[in-house]
Amino acid sequence: MRIALLILCGVLLFSAFGRAQGDTEHQQRYPNIPTEVIFENDRVLVQKYVVQPGEWEGIHPHSGNQLYVHLSRAQWTVRYGDQETTSVSPAGSVGWQRAVDLSEEHESGNTGDTPIEFLWVNLKQ
Repeated sequence: MRIALLILCGVLLFSAFGRAQGDTEHQQRYPNIPTEVIFENDRVLVQKYVVQPGEWEGIHPHSGNQLYVHLSRAQWTVRYGDQETTSVSPAGSVGWQRAVDLSEEHESGNTGDTPIEFLWVNLKQ
């Protein structure tokens, strides 16, 4: 699983070489959590986040065309308006994020007892 994940990330990250573009359109933004841009070229933007226990990202949209990679075990509670779901994702788990409009009142919080580290791989094309 880890080898496949590393290969996938390598292909996405190095499929086209280029200088960072400073793209703001494809960045994932959270009102309460700072971001770190790990890599960027004309095809992909990779951002890293750390969410501490008890922290919530704040209500935010998603542009879609996003792949997430959990670098650490994650116990998340995800909200869409009044609906709430709690789940545990192991380190190395990968998923796809659909587009989410701000009107859906979506946010996620770390309801575990350890920091959650994850990447967003934002596809530009």
